[in-house]
Amino acid sequence: MLKLFYTLLVIEYVVEDQDVSTSVIFPSEESCYDAMGDGVLDNLYDLLADTYGKEIMMYCKKTPFPSNEMIKPKVRDLK
Repeated sequence: MLKLFYTLLVIEYVVEDQDVSTSVIFPSEESCYDAMGDGVLDNLYDLLADTYGKEIMMYCKKTPFPSNEMIKPKVRDLK
């Protein structure tokens, strides 16, 4: 079994020349990228862009803290 680590979805943007950062925690890096990729955050991204401009970054940042999720390694056929 492999341990997965909590991963932060970080959203950074600028409000009146001040850097602002907020984050949401996910139980794995995969679930963080899934949240970014499935369109759930599109409305939030568009709202921030319309309100504060296009200087927005979203990215996933793995923490050093293991989550409770575990994954089993997959056996690969070496043909």
